[in-house]
Amino acid sequence: MLKYIPLIVLLVFVTGCAGGLTQISESEKTIKIFTEVPGLAKEQIVALTRNWMEENFTSQAAPIVAEDMDAGMITGKGQLDYPCSWLSCLTKGDWNVYFDMRIEAQDGIVKTTFRNIHLSSPSEESDPAYSSGMHAPVWSKRDMDAIRPLLTELNNELVNDLRENKAKK
Repeated sequence: MLKYIPLIVLLVFVTGCAGGLTQISESEKTIKIFTEVPGLAKEQIVALTRNWMEENFTSQAAPIVAEDMDAGMITGKGQLDYPCSWLSCLTKGDWNVYFDMRIEAQDGIVKTTFRNIHLSSPSEESDPAYSSGMHAPVWSKRDMDAIRPLLTELNNELVNDLRENKAKK
């Protein structure tokens, strides 16, 4: 019986790792968050969000990709470091997460949508140790579960900034 313990441990480890590689549906690749910010008009929300994106989305020369003040909409492109932990740091420790953050504002309400979430590994240009980089949409449950808290926290930072700026006015 003892001779089977290493085999059982290996089997549990492999199946546990494979469980996180479950492919997610298209609907699971989008994150939507609704937040109330009483006392701010939609125009103020869009203007403050524009400033916030320009300050925080520094990986791109022009982070704002679309804006419609009348509709109360603004979209920016952002980048974060992949949130690796334990074994995933061996393979994804220097990866990045790219995403679109779309804000749809109404008076006192912010609807945030994260979409077009992609992972990017280093490329040969950025680090000669890598033969080629990879840039692909998130497809696994494990990756999405790791990324979701980061994007939720990013939304919280925006909302806190909106509330602080409202208090200043």
